[in-house]
Parts: sequence; structure tokens; C-alpha cells
Amino acid sequence: MNSHEGIENYLKTIIKVGTVKKFLPAEGRAIVEFPEEKLESWPMLILHPNAAATRDYNVLKEGENVLCLFLPTGRESGFILGSLYRDTFKPAENDAHTRSVVFPDGTRVAYDWEGHELTADVKGTAEVTATGDITLASGGSITIAASGSLNLQSGAGGSWTGGGGINIGGD
Repeated sequence: MNSHEGIENYLKTIIKVGTVKKFLPAEGRAIVEFPEEKLESWPMLILHPNAAATRDYNVLKEGENVLCLFLPTGRESGFILGSLYRDTFKPAENDAHTRSVVFPDGTRVAYDWEGHELTADVKGTAEVTATGDITLASGGSITIAASGSLNLQSGAGGSWTGGGGINIGGD
């Protein structure tokens, strides 16, 4: 065996593609199956962009394809480096300037940095809460549309300042 074959064989033992069998949310770990070898991992740590005071949390779904890296000591210690698109799930976008997250219920949050557009299409209730002020500012118009009622509440009164009037109508 030459040195290249030895390196290739070694890499095959520490880098594996598998399928998530079970996600362990409280631990931030997952158990991964490797069907070709008929093996199952120990609960594996999941690589995240941040995991200290600023924390990212990403749920892996059962059946999701993942790339794993094992320590040279064996299959007892390893990490899930990330998920892989396969035939079942395709990328959520098809351009090079949009970052998005699409959730199982169809909710989509996306930012197009070329078009400077943030979109949130929520398939349920959306809530924004702040311990300080909230400001909506636009270089254009602001539209609030509700198919149900619209309620504005203030604990301290309010004011209207603008170059035009305000029209309120309804039943």
C-alpha cells in the first residue's frame, strides 16, 4: 500500500456521511446512522456558528443527511459538521445573494443583500417584543393591512406629526 492509499483509507474512517436517526434537543446532539456499515453513532456534538454567550440553535430532523468527523480514537467521539442537500430536499434558494431559512411549516425568512430586501413569510403568529423603543422608518410608504381588527394601544398617549392628514374610516 502506498502512502496515498493509506491516507485515503484513514480519511474514510474519520469522515463519514450518515443520516440523523434521533435528535437530542436538550443535549444539542444527535445519533447518526451509517447504513452502508450497519452502524449507529454515539450522541454526537453538532457544530454551530456560535455556542457561548451568543448561541445558535438548529434542529436536525430525522432522516437528514449529515457530514460527520470522528476523532482518531474511534466512533465514540465525533462531530456533525453540517447537513447536506440530497435528492429529497433541494436548496431553498437558487441565487447567490439571498440567505434564507425555510421551516417545515413553510415559514420563510430571507434577506436578499443585492436587492436590500428582508422578507418574513410567517405561517402563524408573529410577535416583536422589545424592552426599549421600536421604530419603523421607511424611505417610502408604510402599509399596515389586517383582514381582522387593528388595535393601537398606548399607556402614555401619542401624537401624529406629518405633512399630511390621517384618514380613519370603517363601520
